[in-house]
Amino acid sequence: MQKKDLIYAILLLFSCTAIAQENLLCPLLVDVVKIQQPAYIPIITNNTDGTVALSFPDQAITTIFAAYSIYDFYQSYPNSNPDGELFKYYSIAHDNKNLITELDTNVASDIFTFDLSYSTTPISANLIDLLDGKTYELMQYCNNSTESGENCENSTYNVPEGFELQIDFGYDSENDMITAATSSLSPCGNAFAIGMKGGFDDSSAALDNTLQLWTTTEGTSSASESSDPCFQIELMLYSMLDIGCIAYNYGNLSVNQNDENGQVILERENGTFSTDYMIFEEANLSVATETFSKMTPFQAEGNPYLQIRNAENQALNIEIFDLSGKRVLAETGFENDKINLSTYTNGLYFIKLSNLNNAQKVFKFLKN
Repeated sequence: MQKKDLIYAILLLFSCTAIAQENLLCPLLVDVVKIQQPAYIPIITNNTDGTVALSFPDQAITTIFAAYSIYDFYQSYPNSNPDGELFKYYSIAHDNKNLITELDTNVASDIFTFDLSYSTTPISANLIDLLDGKTYELMQYCNNSTESGENCENSTYNVPEGFELQIDFGYDSENDMITAATSSLSPCGNAFAIGMKGGFDDSSAALDNTLQLWTTTEGTSSASESSDPCFQIELMLYSMLDIGCIAYNYGNLSVNQNDENGQVILERENGTFSTDYMIFEEANLSVATETFSKMTPFQAEGNPYLQIRNAENQALNIEIFDLSGKRVLAETGFENDKINLSTYTNGLYFIKLSNLNNAQKVFKFLKN
């Protein structure tokens, strides 16, 4: 994210508390292209899988776009002066920055001009060794602010009891990328899978331990309320990874290790003249995690009631959310054959289970 976009992002950040529900995860990449010649505005065709196909008068350009997943293509400033420069800008929602670098290299600048260009550096062997094949769990977060005087020495916060967000890391040697994906749905009901290349050279810091978002997937995005304990934590994480609906960080993402305790620390500057930190520890399978891993919500054929496998002798609270993130049920003391699913329309739901220790897990549930 560039500094010039920060003012708008910060206004969104401070206004989000006034919104009843807000999506925190917006994982798709959006790049802006200026189409210099009206003849090169594409014909757009909707595909059955939710993507779009773009057809240009130059077949070479059409072929480049066809090699990638394009989710949307729209005018960036539709209400601007039709004779002005802003009217020439279009936004591309996609999932791979290779698309932009390929277009930038192969399409003449008198046809396409891009708002941003991308460069990378090789990922260091130390960073690969630190992350490849590891699962890390988010434990703490903090913010260093020279303006307010707050720093991580006196304002590091533990995640709430029962909050569990784990990220599986790997290394794609063919593309020189660190991959990162949530192990399961987050406490706010989100899931992502991304690829990160080495950081770009911004001439401000060493690059050996830096990353930048490069590829992504649609993921699973759920609406949350600002009062939810998970809200501010996940808002910060997704902004730091460049997959947040409200993005206020900029520059490279730095990844460091605390030599004393082995913690992995993500660090990135933000638009409030401060630095965000998220602190992870290598995940161990806790008793609560193991307990929930054995459970499965399901509906038996011919039985309209919700069942949860391996929930016997467990004191559980249950919440059910629809695809928009709206809570449609909340009950304490779950029992099999008690919640009648025939009153629910078919579709995808999220079921959050929690126990007396406030440990919790979110499950996807498809109602047919």
